Amino acid sequence: MKSSVPLQESGTAGGARALVSLTTTELAAALRERHVTSVEVLDAFLARARAHNPALNAVVTWDEAQARKRAEEADAALARGELWGPLHGVPFTVKDAFSTGGLRTTAAHPGFAEYVPAQDATVVARLKAAGAILFGKTNLPPFAGDFQTDGPLWGRTNNPHDLGRTPGGSSGGAAVAVAAGLTPFEVGSDIGGSIRQPAHYCGIVGIKPTEHRVSTFGHIPDPPGGPRHVRHMACAGPLARSVADVRLILSLIEGADPRAPEVPPVVPVGAAKPRALKGLRLAWADTLGPFQADRETRALFQRFTAAARAEGVVVEQAVPPGQDFTDLVEVWGLIEGAEVGAPLPPPVREGYQQQFLPFERDLLAKAILQGTRVDMTGYGTALSQRDVHIGLLEDFLSGWDAWLVPVALTAAPPHTPFGAPVDVDGAPRDYLESLGGFTCLFNATGSPVVVFPLGRTAAGLPVGAQLVGRRWMDGALLDVAEALLPLGGGVRWPAAFTP
Repeated sequence: MKSSVPLQESGTAGGARALVSLTTTELAAALRERHVTSVEVLDAFLARARAHNPALNAVVTWDEAQARKRAEEADAALARGELWGPLHGVPFTVKDAFSTGGLRTTAAHPGFAEYVPAQDATVVARLKAAGAILFGKTNLPPFAGDFQTDGPLWGRTNNPHDLGRTPGGSSGGAAVAVAAGLTPFEVGSDIGGSIRQPAHYCGIVGIKPTEHRVSTFGHIPDPPGGPRHVRHMACAGPLARSVADVRLILSLIEGADPRAPEVPPVVPVGAAKPRALKGLRLAWADTLGPFQADRETRALFQRFTAAARAEGVVVEQAVPPGQDFTDLVEVWGLIEGAEVGAPLPPPVREGYQQQFLPFERDLLAKAILQGTRVDMTGYGTALSQRDVHIGLLEDFLSGWDAWLVPVALTAAPPHTPFGAPVDVDGAPRDYLESLGGFTCLFNATGSPVVVFPLGRTAAGLPVGAQLVGRRWMDGALLDVAEALLPLGGGVRWPAAFTP
């Protein structure tokens, strides 16, 4: 376990095990009602991390001293009848791409190994304002630039369901920390699938909100203190072990931010509105253009949709008429390359391009490379193409409560070198297509997407599904996810990490 502040020793009694089993919503209620103290909760998660983080390498920076001080203050405040907010005294970790004032923020890049920001990213500031207590930062690939979590600064993060497999990326450390019970909740970021794919591989719930619903101010790879080039498709959103937790966290971090003027005032996600399964209208597909899920994933989709139909859900296999998913991938890659790669200084940009050249036949890699070379006319054309795709998908979704599609071509694959082919039903498939083909589509359209567990493979690996909704209808989409979650078996602990 890598730590900037040594962890103190504490017990691991049954009470601590019970605490880490609670959801964020349950923890917050227990703290408000003074059934447990914030110090006790913090100690429980630190003990859990001490036992399991060495094998997982999910949390890479710790702030125990400040967290303990804040937990003591939270307990004292509550004793005086003061409530800081909905997360009063709840500890949490955050992806190390988000700036944290006074606490090292590296984006997993050696050049930022000792960087300490002066202020928090907006999402961090809002969670603290709601009473939550930050105690650590989680691993990611350098500059959030891969669908796996590995790098020269912090090393590799392992999937808690099988240490020999990837947890995905770039919010891999975040998803692992939640799935293994090292933290009650996390906030990740997503420009091509970086919240959804790790949630799928690790068997938890996550949401990529509607684009611009949540501010990404203070998120790297935009350079700290420098110009903000990433203006489209990038999202911040919560990962947790229940839909209720995801809703709660989203409600606290969403909304207008003067530091990111593209984020508008929004209608709050609000309280859950329970949906009956009977009469729910659900479209689904296991193949989108060039992307087809593997046999096990397709079988789980068939089983899940049959179970939904048996409960009275109106289920139909369907895709948006006229939607060209190969073109949509190109639109995504052009914008991604133009906003992330093109603004880099020439030597850095060349390095960025070089990583994709060996597998330029990969649809995603080819599109990103084109984006790094695009001029303003080409960039504007890509944004206009994007508008057309958004309209096609919104028209389609207007006839459904949600659309169910795969997250990736397979369940979590073994740790794989960047760019190496991934085995899909016994045949090699291009790296980025396998890991991010299904997810990047909905960054391109800016749609809200909830990922929840759909079932498990024969080897016991979780398989999730993307539940896609209409833009700005995040709350309604979470209502649908809450209704459907039990049909997939819900969120289950990794066997080796059950408290």
